[in-house]
Amino acid sequence: MAETKSLERLKAMRSLLKSEMEKTKTSSLVLEKTGSKLEEINTKLLSLEADVKVDRWRSSPFFDHIRYTIAPVSAALRVFATVQELERDLMSCNEVLGYVSDVKCLGEALKLLKSSCVLALNWLEETTKFLSENGMPEDHPCGLRFRISIKLLKELQMTEARAYRRGGSLHTALENLETELEMILEEEEVLSEYNLRDMKAIIKRLDAHTMLTNCVHVYIKNRTRVIQKRFEIDYLKKTITEADIEGYIGQWRLDMEIAVKEIYEFESNLCYEVYKDFGEEEHVPLHCFGAIASNTGMLQLLRFGSRISKCRKSPPKLLKLLECFSTMDNVRTEFNRLFRGEQCSEIRRETRELVSNLVKGVCEIFWELPCQVELQRPNCPPLDGGVPKLVSVVTEYCDKLLGDKNKPVLSKILEIDLGWKNEKYQEEVLIGHMYNILREIALNLDAWSSSNKETALSYIFMMNNHSHFCGLRETPLGLMMGESWLNAHEKYRDYYAALYVKESWGKLLSLLNNKAQTMKRALQAFAKGFDEIYRKQSHWIVEDEKVRWRICEAMVRMVVPRYKSYLQSYIMFLVEEGDHKSHGKDLKYTPKGLEMKLKAMFKSKEGAEYSHFDGNMD
Repeated sequence: MAETKSLERLKAMRSLLKSEMEKTKTSSLVLEKTGSKLEEINTKLLSLEADVKVDRWRSSPFFDHIRYTIAPVSAALRVFATVQELERDLMSCNEVLGYVSDVKCLGEALKLLKSSCVLALNWLEETTKFLSENGMPEDHPCGLRFRISIKLLKELQMTEARAYRRGGSLHTALENLETELEMILEEEEVLSEYNLRDMKAIIKRLDAHTMLTNCVHVYIKNRTRVIQKRFEIDYLKKTITEADIEGYIGQWRLDMEIAVKEIYEFESNLCYEVYKDFGEEEHVPLHCFGAIASNTGMLQLLRFGSRISKCRKSPPKLLKLLECFSTMDNVRTEFNRLFRGEQCSEIRRETRELVSNLVKGVCEIFWELPCQVELQRPNCPPLDGGVPKLVSVVTEYCDKLLGDKNKPVLSKILEIDLGWKNEKYQEEVLIGHMYNILREIALNLDAWSSSNKETALSYIFMMNNHSHFCGLRETPLGLMMGESWLNAHEKYRDYYAALYVKESWGKLLSLLNNKAQTMKRALQAFAKGFDEIYRKQSHWIVEDEKVRWRICEAMVRMVVPRYKSYLQSYIMFLVEEGDHKSHGKDLKYTPKGLEMKLKAMFKSKEGAEYSHFDGNMD
């Protein structure tokens, strides 16, 4: 597949070479004219050779000088013939390595032609001078031929220079190699065995002609264009407000990982594979990679991350910053290995600024968390006795911070931050701060409980919150706080549940013991009191269904037997009085009906929605 593509490209190069050769009419005419004159020289030299072999020259005092001069001139002509043959071969070559080989041979032949012309000219000029000084007439045929040959050889000596000029055969061939390099660099399988082989051969040939700098420029330009097409990030070109920027954090994290671990990793490998044998040590690969990385979106990606880190600080933002830091930490090893060298200095500076901003942002929010909890203290507790949203949000938040995903990242950030202050990080720093957060929650709960004017609601409120903390068992926060802390909350939960039952229903049952009232009036007062309690408390929330069931059972055990007993006494009283007509007419609740009502008390957690942080029902 790769060889077929190379063959097609070489055919195109051959056509281009022919086209370029045709465009350079002036150079072609000069070469054609030179070729005609060379044929003339060759003819005259053959004639001269023939004359030299004639016996009449053997007795000439100039015989040896003439004979020795003909050889270098003939050699120069033979080299020129080789140059012409190689130029024709370039136009018919269909294979990259073969083309490179022909270019190499052409360059060497042109050098040899130049040196051969210099040698032949020296012989001709010295011989002509010697013959003139030793009596050869000016109009001697041999002298005339030598002078014509000198003029034409000087013209032939310029063949190499003409070949390197724009439109010259070698210049065009080298341009074709650059074109071939550009096409290979834009292929998807640029790092294949065939392409790598061809690129190295091309670059080696261009380097031999002092064109490595231009070759590097071509390489950077084409690979930059390839990455820009492949790695287009739309949001980097948009005007995004601070309010909307969080919506792009997930995509930014993904793009950063792809950029470092895939795109730039590949580009670095490509640079080193192609240029590792050129220049001083790693200078050329580092230069190429740095130039490509600095112009393909990496700086913009880092600056977008810095924008994220500088946005308004808030507790939810902490989790986002941890994710961003985690991403940068995941690519840290590859980053340090890839973005070296002077060309990547700006990338390294932006990276340091981004990491610094992330660390500062996380620490600023984290250390302020207890204060943020304390600021909610003036708010009112929920009217239904449920767990305030602040409590559930903060405990869930702490769970996330202490989870396997975030805790190592947070610990590393705290270690970095304390290290900048010449302080040592220990895990107790993190644990101690979590205790501070929970202490502020406890102080808030005490304040909110005290603000409840209704004692029974205060008990339900405290019972719900202690029950919430009991539910943290097996969570990261619960595991950190330990069994003794969890068990203490269980005891407080049961304690406040018992206080509620006694506070709400103990007073109601006292109506059935009122000696000052008749039994009928006592039952009526009880029913009225029950209705009032039920009306007030039926919308209250007991968040844990098991706890709700236990409280209801406790109320049933406390209220129903006492009510049933009193009811039986009342019925017996009516029987004794002979008031059969009033039997049951004054009763609002049967024991069974009372039990059903008690068991239906309270709402579940799903029955209410809370506004942010204040815990009030909307």
